[in-house]
Amino acid sequence: MRTSLLISAFMILLASTSAWAFQDEGTVRIGLLEAQTGVPAPYGLQGLEGTRIAFDEINAKGGVMVNGKAVKLAITPAPNGYDPGADSALTVALIKKLMQDDQVLMIKGTSRSQNTEVAFNYLNELEKQGSPIVLLSSAAAAPGLGKISRWGFRDAFSENDIVDREVKLLAEKFGVKTAGLYVVRDNSYCTVMEQSVILPALKKYGIDVKVTTDGLDSDRDLSRQVEQLKAANVDAVFVSGTTLPSIGLMKEAARRGFKPKFWVGTVGNITTEMAKLGGPTVERMIMGSSFAPGAPQIKALADEYKKRTGQDINLFGMNGYEAGYLIKDAIEKADIANTPESLHDDRIKFRDGLEKASITSITGEKLRFSDERDTVKQGFIITIRNGEFVEWDGKPTT
Repeated sequence: MRTSLLISAFMILLASTSAWAFQDEGTVRIGLLEAQTGVPAPYGLQGLEGTRIAFDEINAKGGVMVNGKAVKLAITPAPNGYDPGADSALTVALIKKLMQDDQVLMIKGTSRSQNTEVAFNYLNELEKQGSPIVLLSSAAAAPGLGKISRWGFRDAFSENDIVDREVKLLAEKFGVKTAGLYVVRDNSYCTVMEQSVILPALKKYGIDVKVTTDGLDSDRDLSRQVEQLKAANVDAVFVSGTTLPSIGLMKEAARRGFKPKFWVGTVGNITTEMAKLGGPTVERMIMGSSFAPGAPQIKALADEYKKRTGQDINLFGMNGYEAGYLIKDAIEKADIANTPESLHDDRIKFRDGLEKASITSITGEKLRFSDERDTVKQGFIITIRNGEFVEWDGKPTT
């Protein structure tokens, strides 16, 4: 008799605890799925902290209005969300956990194009099963990802236009005639950039590709690749790679006395590690960015980011920050109820709200999602000077 009573009391307690959630607890649960270890960590950690700063600012001003009540945005699970690293299978497993166990409204992540491609395809499976959810990435920028799923959104930075501008400048202003490519093959973003963006731009402006060399994320000996580039004696080298192999390539080039007129990187090279670990050998490499470092309007955000992390904010941190405000705007446009019972319908309403979301970024640009659910940004050409990213002054690498 006593055991039965205890079980009944426990079940009542469980029922009352599960009902005390969402709107009753004064929060909207936002799942976070950013890489904090492994190859994508430099991108994921920036995106994580940028979003956290945005949420803290929003919450300090009262939060978001939901069903007539001001509630706070809650990173779930606190304080850092989940870390999928570079593991696509783990990414899918954690999406399931965030949906079913953590009961989040939407998911902010992931931090790598390969993980995001797998995740976006999984979103289509969830839609077929009748349990859809939004995934918003502020890092995955591989061309074409936005076409995969209507539940996949990106506040990343597409390099298509900025690479075109870079190549045009090299050809028309600096007389660059020949180029070499270095591509990290086990990173889908790097390969897609080569095939869909860099090669077409070089062909458009008549720059002859003399050599293409490649490697893996894990490569640390880049002597073969440098020898191939050096033998071709090219004017410019385009580096479609992640941080560590790109640093290794440029350091090996310096050691072997190979000095092209231009080193041209991609957003994969916009990391604190690139600027600090690369030292003098990566100075003046140029690349595209969604904002100009040092712009006066971002000073307060840059200072806050550095205070929290000891590092400079970069494109990925800025994207994460913008994503936080896009999430806020979408929630307030979505008319959600924010209860356990309404969660399925709320997820659908949030998607519709995000499609209509519009903000003025701290950079000054007005952001909204395109038909392929990507934000469109003007872009700037930046470079590395004295260990920091700055707007490019229009001078060659060497």
